[in-house]
This record gives sequence, C-alpha cells and structure tokens, in this order.
Amino acid sequence: MRSRSSLGTLVVLGASLLVLAEPAFAQCSMCRSVVAQSAEGRALAEQLNGAILLLFVAPYLVVGSVAVVAFRDRLLRHLSRRLRLPFSRR
Repeated sequence: MRSRSSLGTLVVLGASLLVLAEPAFAQCSMCRSVVAQSAEGRALAEQLNGAILLLFVAPYLVVGSVAVVAFRDRLLRHLSRRLRLPFSRR
C-alpha cells in the first residue's frame, strides 16, 4: 500500500512540475552559431559547450539515481522476504 501512495505522490509532483515549468525557447545549435560569429563569443564558446553537455547529462543522472534507489529498495525487500528478516529502511 505504501508504494501506491509513493507512486501517487510522484505522479502529482511530476504533473505539477510540468504545469509550472517555464517554456524554453533556446536551441543549442542556434546559440552556438550566434556565439561563434562574434570575437568575444569565440572566447566563451568553450564554456558554452561545457554548459550544453551539462544540460544534456543532468536528466540522465537524475533518472539513473532514482532507478538505483528504487532497484536497491526492491532488492532489499526481496532479500528480506527470502531470508525472513524484518524489512527496515535506513
């Protein structure tokens, strides 16, 4: 029963974030071409490329972290049932 309430909470939280999110109009390739046209922009191009990579990788890190926590929780539950130990969350 507890997992249903957790899932419901996550769904509500996710829907709230989608509704309240600001629209993003910038596109990486367009920004990069504009930056490369100016002299001072060329100096910032390396930092811009790093920022684009960070924005690309960050969602995968978040989803991966959630998946690891969920898998670990499920594995602990399974092992506690198999070994007949009381399940406790730390």
